[in-house]
Amino acid sequence: MPKLSHNPLKDITGTLGKELLNRKVTLCVTGSVAAAQAPEIARELMRRGAEVYPVLSRSACELIGPKIMEWATGNPVITELTGRIEHVQLAGEWTGRSDLVLIAPATANTIGKIASGIDDTPVTTVATTALGSGIPIVIVPAMHQSMYRHPIVLENIRKLRSLGVEILDPIIVESKAKIAETSVIVETVIRKLYHKDLGGFNILVSAGPTLEHIDPVRVITNRSSGKMGIAIAGEAARRGATTTLVLGPVGAEPPLDVRTIEVETTEEMLTAIRKELETRQYQVFIGSAAVADFKPSTSQAAKIRTRDIKRIMIELQATPKIIDYVKKISPQTCLVAFKAEYGLSDSELTERAKEILESSGADLVVANHLGVEGIGFGSEENEVFLVDRDGNITHVPRTSKEDVARQLLNYLVDRLGVKKL
Repeated sequence: MPKLSHNPLKDITGTLGKELLNRKVTLCVTGSVAAAQAPEIARELMRRGAEVYPVLSRSACELIGPKIMEWATGNPVITELTGRIEHVQLAGEWTGRSDLVLIAPATANTIGKIASGIDDTPVTTVATTALGSGIPIVIVPAMHQSMYRHPIVLENIRKLRSLGVEILDPIIVESKAKIAETSVIVETVIRKLYHKDLGGFNILVSAGPTLEHIDPVRVITNRSSGKMGIAIAGEAARRGATTTLVLGPVGAEPPLDVRTIEVETTEEMLTAIRKELETRQYQVFIGSAAVADFKPSTSQAAKIRTRDIKRIMIELQATPKIIDYVKKISPQTCLVAFKAEYGLSDSELTERAKEILESSGADLVVANHLGVEGIGFGSEENEVFLVDRDGNITHVPRTSKEDVARQLLNYLVDRLGVKKL
């Protein structure tokens, strides 16, 4: 059969993001029933741009066949070491080696061998070679809980961590120390390999809606999902920033390794942001939250009865404009405000953004349209205009909110010259 230049198994590469583009990840699989998750892990790494090279121990081969991992990665599967010194090809000291070795799942047996320098499987030999070469290693344990509690297993884990190996804590459920979720594993790999141009920065982000109570069960709020702010906080953390997220009531999970302060009302959000700005030096505050503009003048202590009421009048009063307080509390903090408008032209939208620059003292305004299908509130995508104090207007065409977050932080570093402490 002639050699084909196109490998359809790799067509998914980069379809969810480019965070791992041009990165090589060696995925080592050991003899745990959690090995069934390995193809999914491989595919998700590829969807973020990675080239994945699978290595299976003999025990892993008894649980999942090598062919499934060849399908999952589009690459040959290493099940034994030969005269081609595959462990050196993957993890030796040369320019074409892997960028990271991921062992998922890792059994107690494999963890003990790696901690003791024992190399009697392809997985343990690759791990030893990576440790000697200084390649980052991530180990994801999976075993019965009683095994995970074994003092020697715990000592081996502590030993490996002291050597710089990252070990993801398992999920303890049903008396088992189950493998971490695929999303957590993939995000950990991204964090290890992502460029760290924001290392040393403190960044504060607000996200999500706020809500104001009419009575204990009824509220005034908006349709913000918080996805834009969560994406920004996640991107900042990936790039090395110490990131704090002040998050309104949303269903989405906050990003990994981001300190999160959950709030409900506008006053609670303002109080949290004020406290953060007063107690810590933040280089950047990004106010992406969709704060409720009005609240009832009086909130009823009990649920309003409605059976015999045909009409009710609710008096509203304005809530505080949080972005107007930021520069007053912390003048040195770079302020990034968000401005969303409905039914305006692009030029009208950017003019509104310029007004916010003046009224709040913001350094940058991120302006976007509402009411356009597929972007903005509740969607996975956005389209924005970045308007700064020098009169520059940069259009970020419709793209994922993760990509908007990436381009926004690039802009802050490259164009505004945000400085480290």
